[in-house]
Amino acid sequence: MNQKIFVIDNFFDSSLGFYDKIINPDPESKIKMDELYPDRVIYEGISFILKSNIQVLECKDHVQKENDKSPVCCHVESDYIGVLYLTLPLIAWGEVGIKFYSHKETGLDAFPNTKEMQKYNINTSNINKIFSNDLKNWNEYGSIPIKHNRLVLFRSDLWHSYGDGFGSDLNTSMLYKKIIIKNG
Repeated sequence: MNQKIFVIDNFFDSSLGFYDKIINPDPESKIKMDELYPDRVIYEGISFILKSNIQVLECKDHVQKENDKSPVCCHVESDYIGVLYLTLPLIAWGEVGIKFYSHKETGLDAFPNTKEMQKYNINTSNINKIFSNDLKNWNEYGSIPIKHNRLVLFRSDLWHSYGDGFGSDLNTSMLYKKIIIKNG
């Protein structure tokens, strides 16, 4: 499948259970919550969307607070990234999550392939300098608002950031599950 970005609202029925898993500090409760709300349910849904078996390389819960910034990045070792927003609806109202960028100098919206690396004279010694995190080097061409139970699934080689955090604690901050995926 060649589609670069999927946005799926109301991804699954038990989203509040996954929210509770993030905010519950009690380790014994977390074990019980893991049994009731296993991450494999999320993986099966993503596999269905991609119409492919998947291999999950990493799955982490993230809490992004007010002063937490996310740099422009991409992931070249994987095929897709899934971001499942679990922030409660009224807290996330009007907030922006994932942002997508193109590089001003090259115009690339994804990590360069071999042909593009040759065209722009990019190599291992200058790649970090060319694609630095300084936002003056990037054009933001799109963003996706945060919405509870929204899955954003996108090609992992796209230049992106996870957006700017908000809130000051677990109950008021951006909460999401990030899943790094390889087609399997």
